[in-house]
Amino acid sequence: FTQPPDRPVLCQPSAWDFCTGKDYRIKMCTAVTHKDLITVHHELAHVQYFLNYRNNPKVFRDGANPGFHEAIGDAVTLSVANPKHLQNLGLVQKNVDDTAHDINFL
Repeated sequence: FTQPPDRPVLCQPSAWDFCTGKDYRIKMCTAVTHKDLITVHHELAHVQYFLNYRNNPKVFRDGANPGFHEAIGDAVTLSVANPKHLQNLGLVQKNVDDTAHDINFL
């Protein structure tokens, strides 16, 4: 998940369904940051979508609209980025359970 130092690579995050029913991959160069935590979960949501539709014919695996696929990824990122969830994971040390933080998060 890190960029190789010996050659240039495209680091744009993406999820891949290799249409075998078993092989799904994420391509992404990462660092330990909040942004990459959110992005990797977005890509994992795409993989989950692939897994749920793997038994359908190829023509029915893609979303009717590309925005639907992205909406699934974005819905997952909302859950992951929730301040209380981050605090429960130990990624946020300060107590974030107050009205000011809740309004700012919205």
